[in-house]
Amino acid sequence: MGRAASGFTLIELLVVVLIGAILATLAVLSVGSWRSDDDPERQLARFAALLEAQCEQALFQSRPRGVRLDAAGYDFWQATADGWARVPDDRTGRPRSWPETAAPLLLIEGRRQRLEETAGAPQIVCQPLGEMTAFELAIGPAGERVRLAGSAGGRLAIESDR
Repeated sequence: MGRAASGFTLIELLVVVLIGAILATLAVLSVGSWRSDDDPERQLARFAALLEAQCEQALFQSRPRGVRLDAAGYDFWQATADGWARVPDDRTGRPRSWPETAAPLLLIEGRRQRLEETAGAPQIVCQPLGEMTAFELAIGPAGERVRLAGSAGGRLAIESDR
């Protein structure tokens, strides 16, 4: 009668090592693309997505929508029969804020806008037919600024100094 083999074969060990290597590679790749919420590029991408959503709402509701920016953050507005009214934020009901390192710079039609003072109306407006106020918004520390440019035709583009 033959002896029963104990342990693993070489092929079984190689399969287990290969599966472990694949899982480790996937874990490293997913962690490698992680960025902080304070990353200027991520902040502007989020802002651009929210602005596009507001412009779509202007189109669907046939009412202009806009965004008002200041040094601390931004909020969205809608035109009403009585003037501009703030659109409540779905999450908190408060305006969204920039990270401390953002230092936003807003140019409208090539002119720098003062963000220290809260404006009475939005600086960037989306019209119901798809037009938008042409602007350039830059955030981030010097040398690492990220810019979002909006054309009068409603196109948005993100550029980076990095």
